[in-house]
Amino acid sequence: MSTLPIHDPATGELITTLPADDAASVARKAQAARAAQPSWAARPPAERRRCIEGFRAGVVRDLEQLARVMTRETGKPIKMSRNELNGLLPRIDFFLAEAEKATAAETLFDEGGMREQIGHEPLGVVANISAWNYPWFVGCNVILPALLTGNAVLYKPPNTRR
Repeated sequence: MSTLPIHDPATGELITTLPADDAASVARKAQAARAAQPSWAARPPAERRRCIEGFRAGVVRDLEQLARVMTRETGKPIKMSRNELNGLLPRIDFFLAEAEKATAAETLFDEGGMREQIGHEPLGVVANISAWNYPWFVGCNVILPALLTGNAVLYKPPNTRR
């Protein structure tokens, strides 16, 4: 299997080397996500919400460490990494507050025993390739609503190379 070197773009230092995906490994991951998605979608919205609330708590708890990793991977100043993560917190709150309302069934007509509704169903698997300059903020703009609405997510973080 080939590897992917991860460099600090500010210094050129090799941070780590990771296994590189190829078409076959991406296909296996997509198949696993498709297999897992129906059971995730079957969970009540409140349970999916609790999972995202746990994620939010982890960001708060580990914010400094996450900011340091982001700075090494993107080359942005540590203050900007902290700001991105702090800015992510109200975004998470927004998605937590709005997901159930946004996906509630909409009644268009309800008269004489006839009702027309628009329902919202999960798409299945959502793929996301994040931007290098705001990996958490931009990535979570896709990941969080997708998970909250019952989808599985394949996420490819940005890669910095020198």
